[in-house]
Amino acid sequence: MILLTLLGEQPIPNLLPLWQYREFSGVQFVVTPRTRPLAESLAAFIRQDRTLQHLQVHEPLDVEAYDLSQTRLRLIQALMSHIRAHTPVTLNLTGGTKLMSLAAMQAAYGLAVPLLYVSSETGEMILYTSDGIEQKREPIHVSITADQYLQAHGIESSPYQNFAENEKYAPIRSTKEGDWLEEAVYQAALQSGMFDDVRKNVYIRRRGRKDAVINELDVVVTRNGLLGVCSCKSGKKLDKDDLYELEALSSREKFGIYCGKVFACATDEIPEGIKERASADKIRLAFGKDVAQKAVQQLLESLKRF
Repeated sequence: MILLTLLGEQPIPNLLPLWQYREFSGVQFVVTPRTRPLAESLAAFIRQDRTLQHLQVHEPLDVEAYDLSQTRLRLIQALMSHIRAHTPVTLNLTGGTKLMSLAAMQAAYGLAVPLLYVSSETGEMILYTSDGIEQKREPIHVSITADQYLQAHGIESSPYQNFAENEKYAPIRSTKEGDWLEEAVYQAALQSGMFDDVRKNVYIRRRGRKDAVINELDVVVTRNGLLGVCSCKSGKKLDKDDLYELEALSSREKFGIYCGKVFACATDEIPEGIKERASADKIRLAFGKDVAQKAVQQLLESLKRF
């Protein structure tokens, strides 16, 4: 079975069905000039990912993001090609522009092509008939590592600041005042048993960029195909720049990761300026008594709805 998937700027909604449904044998991305580079990146990721490398990656289908009739025609041609080859096909409506989704629904109408929508807010895969009748909803049930999530976004990760292949060639990591809190949050996350992967002190950089910015993530977790990041500070001399590590994650110019974000601080209170800035960037806060446990709870909450 082929997954014909409308590609937007976020890769995960295109990968979740492939991780969840093992009956897919191939994937074809529907792209615009803006998203074709992402399709090429995802094709490279799929070929090396241990859970997806069995998939055949078909040549991307080029459409215009805001040309309804052209996109509908191109999708009809692609669907008919798969049907004539007696290859079952499912159409993923989640990504792309609204006009692309409308064109996809019109193209599928009457062809008995199942439609699929990934709802990250409700944590469900929603399946429809080709004429838009809801068939069923299934909980998203996907287990991936932090490395897989980051690699899908074109981001390299390493436990070493110089991205060495092993510890022998890695520099000695300098200690920080917040190290004890990082360890406490890390251990609390592990012991909770609520996450598929828990990592600490993860260095990341954009793949293939000579001038790539290197960022360190204090604690990283995954759950059901989603990523959460917690930044830990000792609480001494807090200022708004302490949120930079988390703000850079969602910045399209830097990393462009769609993830849950938590700022944990070992103080009884946090200045109003930091609270306001955190709220503006959808960063959850954990502070006060039992801060490590609060941070884990906030990580869980952050992964329920972005």
